[in-house]
This record gives sequence, C-alpha cells and structure tokens, in this order.
Amino acid sequence: MTVGALIFLVILFKVIDLISPLPGFARGYSTMIYSSDGQIIHGFLSKDQKWRIRADQEEVSAELCKAVIFKEDKCFYFHPGFNPVSVVRALYNNTIKGRRTSGASTITMQLARMLNPAPRTFKSKLRETFRALQLECHYTKKEILLMYLNLLPYGGNIEGVKAASMIYFGQLPCELSPAQIAMLTVIPNNPNVLKPQNHKTLLQNRNYWLKRMGERKIFTQEQIADALAEDFETRHYLVPRQAPHLSYRLKAESESDRIVTSLNMLLQNKAESAVRNYIRGLRSMQINNAAVLIVNNHTMNVEAYIGSAGFDENQYSGQVDGVQAIRSPGSALKPMLYMLAFDRGLVSPKTVVSDVPVNFNGYRPENYDESYRGSVSIEQALALSLNVPAVDLLDKMGLNDLTGALASTDFKWIAGHKKKVGLSLILGGCGATLEELTGMYAAFANQGVWRPLHYVTEATVKDGSIRIGSPGSAYLITEILTGLKRPDLPNEYQMTANLPRVAWKTGTSYGRRDGWAIGYNEDYTIGVWIGNFIGNGIPELNGTDCAVPLLFMLFNQIGVQNTDWFKPAPDIDFRLVCSETGMIPDTFCHNQVMENYLPGISPSVRCNHMKVIFTNKEETMSYCSDCVPATGYKTVLYPNFPPQLVSYYEEMNIPYKKIPEHNRECNSLLQEKGPVITSLTDGAEYLVIAGRHQHLMLKSISENGTAHVFWYINKKFYKKSAPAEVVYFEATKGSHTITCSDDKGRSSTINIRVSMI
Repeated sequence: MTVGALIFLVILFKVIDLISPLPGFARGYSTMIYSSDGQIIHGFLSKDQKWRIRADQEEVSAELCKAVIFKEDKCFYFHPGFNPVSVVRALYNNTIKGRRTSGASTITMQLARMLNPAPRTFKSKLRETFRALQLECHYTKKEILLMYLNLLPYGGNIEGVKAASMIYFGQLPCELSPAQIAMLTVIPNNPNVLKPQNHKTLLQNRNYWLKRMGERKIFTQEQIADALAEDFETRHYLVPRQAPHLSYRLKAESESDRIVTSLNMLLQNKAESAVRNYIRGLRSMQINNAAVLIVNNHTMNVEAYIGSAGFDENQYSGQVDGVQAIRSPGSALKPMLYMLAFDRGLVSPKTVVSDVPVNFNGYRPENYDESYRGSVSIEQALALSLNVPAVDLLDKMGLNDLTGALASTDFKWIAGHKKKVGLSLILGGCGATLEELTGMYAAFANQGVWRPLHYVTEATVKDGSIRIGSPGSAYLITEILTGLKRPDLPNEYQMTANLPRVAWKTGTSYGRRDGWAIGYNEDYTIGVWIGNFIGNGIPELNGTDCAVPLLFMLFNQIGVQNTDWFKPAPDIDFRLVCSETGMIPDTFCHNQVMENYLPGISPSVRCNHMKVIFTNKEETMSYCSDCVPATGYKTVLYPNFPPQLVSYYEEMNIPYKKIPEHNRECNSLLQEKGPVITSLTDGAEYLVIAGRHQHLMLKSISENGTAHVFWYINKKFYKKSAPAEVVYFEATKGSHTITCSDDKGRSSTINIRVSMI
C-alpha cells in the first residue's frame, strides 16, 4: 500500500469518525451508594433492571486482567482493535471449510458489540471492526479493558466483574482468589450454561483454565493447587441495602452511578440498633415511628441518617422518611427566637418578664402545664419552655425577624408561608423537618454560624455559611440549654445516672402528634423525632418522656462524648444586675446576681422595680406631684409591677404591696397608662346564637395603685368593679363601643361588632 493510499484511509477514517462518533452507553450502570470510607452500603438496579456495577481501576486486580487477556485476546496490547492474523484465520475457516469455527473477535471488538448489540452478520462484523478502531483511537488499552470487564455477561441480570464478584462471592474483584478469577473468565463464554447452579460443567471449565493459566505462569503452582482444591460456591449474595432512606433520597437527587455519602457506618449501625430497640418499648403506647439525624459540627457531614425505625415495616409505614417529613416543631424553635432577641438588645438572660395570661389581639397562648409563674427571667422562660413569654417576646421583636432568619437557614415551609404565619409560629404553628431543626441547633454549636448539611463527600459541595447569631448570643443559648433544672429532664434514674453533657431542647406539637429532642456538644448535634407518620395524636406522646431518653441514649451509646466544653465567646462579659428585674442595679436593689451579657448590645436600663410614691402618714392615700400637700406627707417605695402582673396577682389572690388609692380631691389627669381591655379584641366580630341571651366578658389590667375601674358601653355607664374583676354584659346585635376608665381618670376604648347566627 502506498503512502498516499494510507493517508487517504486515515483521512477517511477521521471523517467517518466525526460523522458517526462512538455511541454512548445508554443502558447505564447500577447506582451504588458508598459510605464515607468507601464501603458499598446500598445498590440499585440499572435502568434496564440489571446488576451492572461499575468498577474502578483499583478495584480490579492485575491477576484478573492477565487471566482475561490470556483467555480472550493474547495480543490485546499489540493490535489496533482487530487482529489481522485472526481475521485471516477466521475467513479461511468460515469460507473454505464452510463452517464457523472462529469469530476472530478481540476484546475491543467484543466491547464494541456490547456497547451496540446487533445480530452476528458479516455487516455487523465490519461495523464492530470500525467501532473497535474508534475505541482504540479514543481510549487507552487500560480504559478499554476496564470497560470490557464492566460489561461482561454473567447470566440472568448480572453484568460486569464487580456485580458478578459481589453476587457470586460477596467480595470485590480485587479480593478474588485464583479459583474465583478463573470462574469469572469462564462464565461469559456461555453465561446461560456456565453458572454456579450448573456445578459440574462450570467446575470442569474452571479447572481446565486454571491448569492452562498455571502453565503460562499467571499463577504459581502452589496457587493452582490451592485453587483446584477450593470449595465451589453456589449461593448468591445479596447486594447491600443499608441506610435505605438516605440511599433512595440521594439516588433520586443525583444522576451519578457512584454516590459517596458522608455516613459513618459505625455510627449509623449503632444508631439504627438504638432506634430499633427503643421504639419497641413505645409501641405498647401506639407510638410507632422515630427518626434520627447525627451531624458532625466540625464538617457538617451527616454521619447517621435514620428515616424510620424499620424501612421494611410496612405496617408502620417504614418507607416514609421521617428526616424530611414536615411536622409541627412545637417549642423547638424557641432558642432561635431568644438568640435573635439577645443580639437585638431586647433582653438579656437575667431580664425578668411576666408569665401571666395575655391577649395578643385575640390570640391567648397557654403554657404547656396550663399554669403561670408570674415573673420569670428570660433564661428560666427558655429552660422551662414557657409559652407566654416567648409569644410576648416575638410580638415585641416582630415576626419578620424570626421568619427571615429561619427562611435564610433553609426552613422551606416557613420560607413559603412567611406572610401567613402568626405569633403561634413560635409554639409550633408552622411546618419544619428534622434536618432543618438539627441544622439550626448545629449553628448554636458553631458560634452562631449556620452551614448546610452535607450528605455526600464530594469536593463540589458549596459551603453556603450564614451568620444568624453572634458568638456571644449562641454561647448564652448553650449555657441556658445545658442547665439541669429542667422540666424536660427525664425522671427515670437510668436516664439521669449517666446524663451526657449536652445542650438540648425539647418540643411537643399541638395535639401531641410529635415529640422532639435536639441536643449538641462541641462535636455532634443529634436530632430525634418521635411520633406516628399517620399524624394521629397520642396522650402519652411528648418530647420529654419519649424523645429525650433516646437522645441521651444516642450520646452515651454511640460514644460521641468530648471532655471539652464550649468556651465563653470573646464578645461575652459579666455584670451584676438586680435579681428583681435583670436591670442595672439602683440604690434600692439589695439583691443582685451575676449575669453574662453582650456589652454594648444587652439592655442597660437602670432598674425601676420600685418607684417613689407620695402618701399621707398612714399610707392610706397617695398623691401625685400636682396634689401633694405642703406638709404631712412622706415618700415611700412601692413595687412598680406591670399592669398585667398586677391583674394576675389580683385574680389569683396573691398578696402584694398595693399603692394606696389616689387622692380623690385631685383634679389632675395623670399621664401614666390607663387600664387595658384584655377580654375582647378591638375591631373583632363576635358571633352569638340568636335568642340565647348570651353574654360577653369584660376584663382589664391596670397598674399598681388603681382601686376601681368603670365600664361604659356605647358611652353609657354600665358597672363599677375592681381592677381585675370579671364583668359580663348581654351581647346584642350591632356595633358597640366599650370604654374602661380607672379611678385616676385614665381610659381605653375598643370597638366590636356582634352578629347573630
């Protein structure tokens, strides 16, 4: 052949290669899920329902490659994709002798046929030869051999040496013995006949080729002797099905056939066992489901992911993924509210607030235990998970601050409903998932920095960190959530005897449908959800009794303890504050306590829990600055209670030091706030049943020193009462103006509408 003709053929090949490129492998490989250390933890059939598992180069041993090349294509490393000598020999045998004795197919040609199957005709053989040349031009010999090994048929729906090695031997290809290697080189020649179930035929072929491989010194004679005596396995191993919820999730989210997760299988297996054993004890109370997430705070890798107590428990809807299920978080969002309030200077840990019944424009929250404590500090309100102080704080701070922070940290339901939620959000009047809550608590452990959870170990995962709180406010939250004097501390001795050092918070949704417990130390954050996927309420279900014991069990049994603890943040300082209010002490503040606070941010108002009142000598009458007499009076310190606390004390008959009634002869109109109507909401419409003579309640709160209040309906005097006394009036159809005036002349007015049904 002349040089010109050779150049022409090369150019022609290049043109055809451009016009008709190599086809892709449309059937694809099985999706395999790996743990962080490279173990296969779950496998899925390929699109065409095959076990076709892609092996990497390091997973295929040199002995296996040598054995396959020896048996299938001894000149593999020397030919350009087809073997001219074999082609001539095949043509001679097939034409001169009139029968097909050899196909002359090289490994590269066999690969071309597997990539694009077609009937075995002369035309197909020419196409395979051209495709083989293309493969040799575009890939190295090592790559071609690996693709070939990944597509070899092994009977049924098993293809590729890795799938065959795992299913027939329960091992990776790099771990095979010489006998097993020989079996894998033999089966593809006739996979429907040469399979482990056909013991005798496969054994004969295996031993024949073992001896030939020994002659070519692919294996030593000692290895061959051991291989010939090796037991013959006929069983099938199952492809692993661990961490099913995360595996199904990642398969749905990724197109890759190899997904390396962040899971630590030691933690995963221990957590699964703990959840499985624990939930059995709750099923006697009809509490059937649980979900757990364990996050490494340093890397944000999810190291354990349990979506349910049992994936195969169909009677308990075990295939539902509790980690992603949208549920009511109960009180679990409160730490976020308090952290934001600390950073905005609204409160500090020792700030004293009222825990009394309050009407927030028609919304009247109650505490979980249906009792009230009068005055509590902010740290007590959070540690005791009191509802009224939390709602009051959210009302003062504003919903937008909280919903904005939650939306920025990937609370998807809240982000989509920011304009629809109300103050009940902080008590669980919203939707949240276990992964969202666990990620939020991990931010407290990471000094107020939120980072997205990582489920895979790929380097392309973006950081996406957001600062949602200062290091100081996050530390204040941690200190409060670490306290042992908690109502959500389990009472069982076995749970408290080895109590791990963690900061934690519980939550119980309305109707007792969900029980939450999320805790963290420096290294790990663990989120626990307990409940039923069908969403029914269970009287015994709550975060304290049902979720906290499992949380502590996981911290103890999994062994994620750290002797170190969080160091005080650099933006934290100490100060003395009045124990009565949590404010900067005044001269009358005799009881003071130490407080952690944020300098320049935390409230620094001078304490006002006492105020000076002018009274007569008997302290039976009080004066204002306009009516104080020239002589015969004295100044006395009286408690400066907020009106709602005074009303609560009056209603509950709790004794307190009352300011004497104001001088009745004083004509001056005082400027302090007047009574506040709490039983009805301004602008609201009330529905009553016609003909029933139903009554509406009138109730107000007044400051300390108010002796009486006067009620007016539609500008007509109705009744005189004590400040906290409840009054009723018959509701008639139409609009009504209601006014409440105190004995100092101060008043407040609301307008309501009554409709009949």
